[in-house]
Parts: sequence; structure tokens; C-alpha cells
Amino acid sequence: MDYKAGLLVFITLLIGSFAFPTLEEAAFYDEDDVSMFFDQTDVNARIVGGTPAAIGGHPHMVAMTSGAVVRSFHCGASLISQRTVLTAAHCIDAVFREGVILSTFRLNIGSNLWNGGTDYEVARNYTHPNWYRPTIKEDIGILITATEVALSSAVQPVPLTYDYIGGEVEAVIAGWGRVRAGGAISRQLLELRTKTLDGADCMIHVARASINLNSNAPHIDSRCEICTLHSPGLGNCNGDSGSALRRVTDGHQIGIVSWGFPCALGAPDMFVRVSYYQDWLTSVIV
Repeated sequence: MDYKAGLLVFITLLIGSFAFPTLEEAAFYDEDDVSMFFDQTDVNARIVGGTPAAIGGHPHMVAMTSGAVVRSFHCGASLISQRTVLTAAHCIDAVFREGVILSTFRLNIGSNLWNGGTDYEVARNYTHPNWYRPTIKEDIGILITATEVALSSAVQPVPLTYDYIGGEVEAVIAGWGRVRAGGAISRQLLELRTKTLDGADCMIHVARASINLNSNAPHIDSRCEICTLHSPGLGNCNGDSGSALRRVTDGHQIGIVSWGFPCALGAPDMFVRVSYYQDWLTSVIV
């Protein structure tokens, strides 16, 4: 048995000792048990260590906002057709009150400023039927705009890829927020380059982060999740939920920001794997 395989076996056994909940057990957990891994309504938390994105560099970016007088930013999302926006399921949950979507909820599209583009109303929404917050799995959702989004050089759908993405794939993530941990909030779109990890490496790094941060992370399922890793001081943060992870070589979307450890501590960031949901996506895209 080589070193990596042996270490993976050890880590797998160690993860078991954390007693992550089964689906049945998780039903009895308070939802706050996973709140440290995503809190998309925290307007003070965004990409850390990123650089300002070029104008027009991410024409697929969508800001999910609400507010009658003062607008608030909730989540990122991506335009994938003229009426279809892709995001995380927990982001859609965040704009519901007592089962009804907020009347002031809008999708702001076409600017590097999260409130600088054109607002679009939402006609309907879908979350994956197996979305389950306590385990943060099947964290994928769709928003359908009431009218077609006007396309331009600043507004373009992002192509999806249904290729299986392994490790060491160069990728880029964009979002709105901080330029450094604890710093001032940026209204300007930021971007961060990263690389994916393969499933085995992801499990190892998540287990280490769980020990170092004394936290019980959700279990990892490499069939439906993609993992990236940054050095301390770089990474996604809670407000980036729903934003697209794109492959650098062709710009295609490979993932959706889902969850992660406390921001930019050198721990893995987790994304929904787009390719796993091909059948569901093709059934709901307009």
C-alpha cells in the first residue's frame, strides 16, 4: 500500500470517529449545526484575497438582492440562458419568508457592482428535490426570470460543461466582497484563481481542517461535489454562495459555490459538481 492510499484509509477511519450524521440522524439536528459552513445572508463576508475583476470579464455574474429602500446582497448566481439563472439551493431558501419569496427580490445583472446592473423579477424557482440542508447535499437551484435578459458585451450566459472534473484543473471564481480578511467590503466584483483537488485529496484536507478547526464538517461526496484548496488568506467566503466555478481553459462552468470552512483559513472550499446534475438541469432550463 503506497503512502497516499494508506493515509486515505487512516483519514477515512478518523472521519468516522467524528460521527457525521446519516440522513435520518440529521433530521434531528438543529439547522444551525451547519451554519458555520454557509451563511449567505451575512453581507460582511465575501471572497478573501481576490483581485478586482476586469470589466466584462464575468458577464454571466448575477447578484441576488432584495430591499424596498436599502438593497441587500444575498448570493451570487450565474446566467445560463436568457431566462435561466443557476445558483445554490440554500441561496433560494434565503429569499423566502414563510414559504413566499420576498416581494422585493430581484436579480441584478450586467455590472461589476452588485447593484449597478439591470434588475429582473423572478417568475418561478426550483430547488433540487433531494436538497437537504443539514448535510448540505444536492445544493443546487434554478431561478427563471419573468422576462428575457437582454444580452450585450456585459451580459452573456455561461456555458455548462458536463465533463467529469478531476484534480489539478485550473479554475476561477468571482464574487462580491472583501479584499482581505477583516477588511472593508468591496462593492466591486472580485476574482480568485484556484485549482481543483481530486476526491481522495479532498477527503484528506477536509479531515485535517475538521481537526484543526474543531468542527464536524459534512461528509464529502466526490460524485456530486468539487473541492478546491487555497493557502491561508485566500478563498471563498460565505457571501459567495451560488457563484460559478469556471474552468480557465474554456470558461465553462464546472461548479457552484456551496459550503466551506470559516473564511480563508487554508481549508478546502466545496462546490456543487454541475456534471452530476445534467439530467435535472436539462429538465428545468428554459
